[in-house]
Amino acid sequence: MRTFALAASAVPAVALAAVLAPAPASASAPAADRAHGIKVKESRHHIKATGDGFTVRIDRNGVRTEIDEAEFGDPAGEPILRSVIDMATRNYPPFVCRNGTYTVKKGTFSRTYSFSKRDPRPAPYTPEFGKAFAGIMTPFVGVVDATATNEKGETFRVLISDLAHEELTPRGFRSDSPIHGLIVDSRGKVRDRISLFGRFFSGPNGENARYWIEDRGTCRETRDLQYGPGSAGSTVTGPFFVLPFKAPVVTP
Repeated sequence: MRTFALAASAVPAVALAAVLAPAPASASAPAADRAHGIKVKESRHHIKATGDGFTVRIDRNGVRTEIDEAEFGDPAGEPILRSVIDMATRNYPPFVCRNGTYTVKKGTFSRTYSFSKRDPRPAPYTPEFGKAFAGIMTPFVGVVDATATNEKGETFRVLISDLAHEELTPRGFRSDSPIHGLIVDSRGKVRDRISLFGRFFSGPNGENARYWIEDRGTCRETRDLQYGPGSAGSTVTGPFFVLPFKAPVVTP
């Protein structure tokens, strides 16, 4: 979902709500909220992410995805959609990390997702973002298995999970938006790690919005996205954004 080089789907845009000013961000969420959404367990060499109807595992040997179609998505939502992007056909920004800069040469970005609703997200999500990603994704599962080179011409394997779980209810809007990955050299050594977890919580009509990004990895940049003035200064890694607007970053 969160690649600014490619919109999630070619679906019609929905009507957009009036923009509301966000409340100050916070680095905590109600305990009840944490019981839902996407859960991630990670170490230096292993990542496991679980959500409604899916599990993604990443280690130095690859990325593996399990989808349970009976549990995937909102039962009242839309059908499951799938697509595979050939990353060699697009000019993606490189992954700029602590131990190197990695440019993808070939690989795939596989996506499985479902829309639960077509309502707009609250501010600071912009109207432009709503046109590009026209629907509440419950959930989105994207995985990257690619080959990249660094500044020295060395070859690496890039293994990434790009996930999202959005919910819009009468109580408000929430989103879990984690991006995790390993960049592995030809000897099987993990050279860099991606660990960015975006969280968003708001009340009805976007009231008391709280949002932040947790960074436990070695790959993070900021970039101005194309989703209007409100998307300047967004946190990204390579072609993937965490939240499509500027958000505070914490390092637990």
